[in-house]
Amino acid sequence: MISDNVNGNLISTARFEAWAEGTLAQLATALQTPDLTLGHLEELLQAQAARLMLPILRAAAQKLADRQPFCCPHCQTPLRLHEAGRGRHLDVVFGSMPLTRDYGWCPKCRTYHAPADQALGLQAKAPASPKVQEIAALLSVRGPYHAGAEDARRLSGLEFSAASLHREAQRQGQRALQLRQQDVERSKTMAGVAELSARSGTQHLAPFTLIIQMDAWNIRERDHWGETQALRKQQLDTQRWHWVFTGTLFRLDQRGETAGQRRVITQRGYVATRQSLESFTHQIYTEALLRGLLQAQTVLILGDGAIWIWNLADSRFRGAKQRVDLFHVKEHLHELARTLYGANTPEAQAWLKPLLHYLDQRKDGALDVLEHLQGLKTTLQQMTDTQKADLERQVGYFTTHRQRMDYKAGRKLGEPVGSGVVESTARQYQSRFKCTGQFWTPEGDETLLALATLKRNERWHLLYPHSLRASAVENAN
Repeated sequence: MISDNVNGNLISTARFEAWAEGTLAQLATALQTPDLTLGHLEELLQAQAARLMLPILRAAAQKLADRQPFCCPHCQTPLRLHEAGRGRHLDVVFGSMPLTRDYGWCPKCRTYHAPADQALGLQAKAPASPKVQEIAALLSVRGPYHAGAEDARRLSGLEFSAASLHREAQRQGQRALQLRQQDVERSKTMAGVAELSARSGTQHLAPFTLIIQMDAWNIRERDHWGETQALRKQQLDTQRWHWVFTGTLFRLDQRGETAGQRRVITQRGYVATRQSLESFTHQIYTEALLRGLLQAQTVLILGDGAIWIWNLADSRFRGAKQRVDLFHVKEHLHELARTLYGANTPEAQAWLKPLLHYLDQRKDGALDVLEHLQGLKTTLQQMTDTQKADLERQVGYFTTHRQRMDYKAGRKLGEPVGSGVVESTARQYQSRFKCTGQFWTPEGDETLLALATLKRNERWHLLYPHSLRASAVENAN
């Protein structure tokens, strides 16, 4: 038996038998209904199971709350009782239930606490249990809040509105932000760097190459809402779109292929932030430490031609190899071919073919391309101003990035020559953050980005320890 300390009732064998008898009677009635499917039976039993489990959960939770020492959760000082049996109402996976716990004052920390709340994993003023918090978080990182609320109601019976789901997701996102910031602060001290490095689990691996890819994409935010027309009359920019800096990290030995020869990465790290480039720099460095930066024999930075990527690489990852994405490089040559010879003309294709071959197959193919482009200044006659300007731009591009175009050597080492992985990562985030008609706020998008990134980095258990235990039980069985 489990004692229900709220009303003195017992969850007894007799009560279970009464529940079972009532459930079987409902099943018997349901089986006489025309057009009955297995789905109908599942919903009936799910509702009946919740009716049984709710009082059991309530009794067990109350028992857990009652046995907690009445001490400050921070300094362990005994609390001065302020209110005995203070009530709290919780939304749980089986419905809603009340709970009571003692509430007291810590004379040392000078704060009020209900120690049972911390033991039960409850957040201050949050109406949801840890499991319901997790459900809200998962639904929110998968899709829009209104769709998540509908799915929750349909699949689990939980009554979320879009607004309540948003509030709970923001609460969980704030927790994810705090965890992220704690690791960033660790990365700023020698002791913290050692701790993050130890958590990577790469200390005893054979020499490996760490790949870091970076990119940025735009998110639309609701700034100066309702003031657009007035601002435009003043010839001011409303600046709806803002950068989200994104990175992904993996070891070279974590790349592989499926049986169908589709390339996959078995494990990797993620970083995404709407905050400043400086904040992103701290975050990508922190994640690199957690992915084995200090143990890596080689570090390779990949990205497009954006100058911020290479400035970041020089400042945070000194000594790392740098490689500009081959696809972007070829796009520059295609653009110049269109400018010089016209789009898709035989002359453009003939001019492109040897240059693309140089990049792919020659040891210093970028130098060969650069010399060819510089030679065009004298060999091409009567170029227009537009053609001259584009040629100068591409000469400057290849001059700047020539040392980052070692594609033949990279392929020989089995390294990636393109930044497609981070571009795919950006699209994965965009599928949530760039839905039709969406506007965000800096506070709203950053908390959800932190929550989604925590999930992608397989650190979900840091917010929801019960998920780790559940996984362990499933694996054991």
